[in-house]
Amino acid sequence: MKVLVTGASGDIGSAIVRAFFSRGDSVAILYFSDEASANALASEGAALGLLAVTQKADLRDAKDTLRALDNVLRTFGAPDILVNAAGIDDYNTLFDTTAEKWDEIFAVNARSVFLTSVWAAKQMLAGGRIVNISSIWGSRPAPCEGAYAASKAAVESFTKTFAAEAGSLGITVNAVAAGYIDTKMNARFSEEEREDFLSALAIKRMGTTEDVVNAVLFLSDERSGYITGQILEVSGGMK
Repeated sequence: MKVLVTGASGDIGSAIVRAFFSRGDSVAILYFSDEASANALASEGAALGLLAVTQKADLRDAKDTLRALDNVLRTFGAPDILVNAAGIDDYNTLFDTTAEKWDEIFAVNARSVFLTSVWAAKQMLAGGRIVNISSIWGSRPAPCEGAYAASKAAVESFTKTFAAEAGSLGITVNAVAAGYIDTKMNARFSEEEREDFLSALAIKRMGTTEDVVNAVLFLSDERSGYITGQILEVSGGMK
């Protein structure tokens, strides 16, 4: 299978890429700033005898996003699976969030999902799988993360709507709503804040990238062929 992963050089994105490599899949790695990590990932796939290509894409820019996708089609071919893992955050109250930052977060977190999903669906002539990485904050109040939460709510609404529209093409569209996962994005929190998060969980530990990856793999293979338009929460039973 051929897989396209956005945000592929991040903690969750790179774990997803490696999981598909371990499954024997070829991967197109979309990244923005961390070229070294993207190239290192591609080398891991090539060492396994798999097709692995890298493509820089500025997801803040719609034209550059579409240009990057056209390059992927030329160098890699049409994907069977798309995983939208790109995401940025801004830890601020809405009072302190600028219009520019709001637009940037929505461009990367939500608009890119729309652009890549519609593009991929047009290439998936034999059906396919689209999995979007969302967040628990897409369905909960998120003080100091209002723009991020709103963008993830948009992703979840898009996921449900596009699932309804793409189902007749044999394409499933689902999202994984990640909870408190041990990533660089969450490393900013103090020990006290971490304990507060954990106290709200049924399973008293931080999630791992592997927890998210397992959900993505399930929604990407034949086991989930009758599941679409769903938001699978991977949160340790957060209240």
